[in-house]
Amino acid sequence: MQAPTWLPFRIRCRWDNARIDWALRGVDRTPPRPASPVANADAEVHMLLCRRDRWIGLLALKSLLRFPDAHLAVTLTDDGSLTEADRRWFDRHVPGCRWLPRHVSDPRLDRFLADHPRLKRGYDGGFPLYGKLLHPLVLNQAERVIVCDSDTAFFRRPERLLQWARGQDAHGWYLHHHQNQELQVPNETREAFKELAERCSHNGTQWRMDYYFFNSGLLAFRPSQLNLDLAEVYLAWLETASARYHTGQTQWWFCDWTPEQMAYQCMFALMDPPAKPLGDDYYIGGDAGHVFNHFLRHSLRQKQSLKMLSEFVESLKT
Repeated sequence: MQAPTWLPFRIRCRWDNARIDWALRGVDRTPPRPASPVANADAEVHMLLCRRDRWIGLLALKSLLRFPDAHLAVTLTDDGSLTEADRRWFDRHVPGCRWLPRHVSDPRLDRFLADHPRLKRGYDGGFPLYGKLLHPLVLNQAERVIVCDSDTAFFRRPERLLQWARGQDAHGWYLHHHQNQELQVPNETREAFKELAERCSHNGTQWRMDYYFFNSGLLAFRPSQLNLDLAEVYLAWLETASARYHTGQTQWWFCDWTPEQMAYQCMFALMDPPAKPLGDDYYIGGDAGHVFNHFLRHSLRQKQSLKMLSEFVESLKT
């Protein structure tokens, strides 16, 4: 049962976390799914992981690695909340995965951040999602990278993604919400994106992004295709952006929780060749029948989602 709304927020969160973990408890009895060594991998999967999402994060990785031709290296960034026991548990289930701490000391990263003060403040500060932005692009070990959120699952074979990993497509792929943009994108949001496109476009490049509802829960790209300088450009624009963009529905694009996602959107909008949406089979929410679901917290704690995930876990035990 979902937590009653009259309970205090923190108690409701603990209640729902316990329900999610209980529904996913069977993942502990599924067979290990080793990560591929980088030298033999078609691509490298990057995931930012927190202790709250360790069960669903493990399921997300196992649901992808279970396919015999998914030759994927795995790099996990610990957001600082995992224990040593948590990491050992993960290593047993995904042998060969690489761990990165929340803050990495590496000359490549140090050199980049020295010239990007806003990104450096964000990375050095208390918001772990900057690691999801910087680690795959600066500390990657493979030519092709898949960024995957922990609150996800691959229910069927992701043919489009695996073909891309084998080098059969030059462009990148991105996830997006399936919503009516004509009705659900405020005018202020459109104005903000027009400003942002003008700020980011340079040297003849043009903003090419058909979806306002871009989502960074699943991305596939070659780091060489993305201009990480645009993340700094976005943060500089945000500092002086109109107050209109920080109210109403528009604030959900430009709030304190979205700098990583918006930075990725700016980079994908100027990618060459143009990036493509993953399509209808890659879904945000808890509806059944898709190749991939990015649940987000609201959908993840719903009764029907937990039932679907529990049944899916059972199917992975053989």
